[in-house]
Amino acid sequence: MQTIAMTDTAAGGVPPALDVAQWLSAAAEGIRTDPAQLDAILAETGARLGALRRGLAQSRPGAPAGLLAWQVQRLRRMIEDRLQENLPVPAMAATVRLSRSHFCRAFAASFGCTPHAYLQARRIARAQALMLATRDPLAQIAIACGFADQAHLSRLFRRHLGCTPSAWRRSQDPAAPRSHAPLAPLPAAA
Repeated sequence: MQTIAMTDTAAGGVPPALDVAQWLSAAAEGIRTDPAQLDAILAETGARLGALRRGLAQSRPGAPAGLLAWQVQRLRRMIEDRLQENLPVPAMAATVRLSRSHFCRAFAASFGCTPHAYLQARRIARAQALMLATRDPLAQIAIACGFADQAHLSRLFRRHLGCTPSAWRRSQDPAAPRSHAPLAPLPAAA
C-alpha cells in the first residue's frame, strides 16, 4: 500500500492525506447540518480524493497520467449540466479532446473509477438531493436524474447504498412515523 510522506504539502501547507481527512470530517458535519448540500459536498469530496490519487499516481513511475485541471473542470461541468441525458464515453472523451481509450485510462487515474461508475454515483447523489429537497414522486426524480425509470433508480440505489430510495427518503425525514419501536439502550457494564 502506498503511503504519503508527511512532508508533501497541499496548497495550504497541509499534507494531502491530512487535508482529505480534515475535509471528510468537515463534510460529514456539513451533511448533518444541511442535507441539501449533499450534491456539492460529494463533488468537492471527489475532487479532493482525485487530487490525492493524482498525487500518488505522479509519484509512481509508469503510472497512467490523469486528466489536466481544465479537463476535469470541463467534464464535471458537462456531467452536472447533462446528468439527465445519455452521456456516452465517446462524447465525454471528445469534450476533453482525447481518444476513447486514453480518456478512460486518464479518467480512472483522475477520478478513481470508470466514467460510467462516476456518472452513476453523480446521478444517485442528485436523486438524494432531490428526495431531500422535494416531495416529487420517485418516478419523476428517476427521469430527472437520467435513469430509465423508477426501477432502474431503485436497483442502482440499492446496489450503491444498500437500501431502496423510498426507505432512504423515509430515514431522512425525522417527522415520518416509524414502523418499529426504538431500540432499548444497552445495560451498563458492571
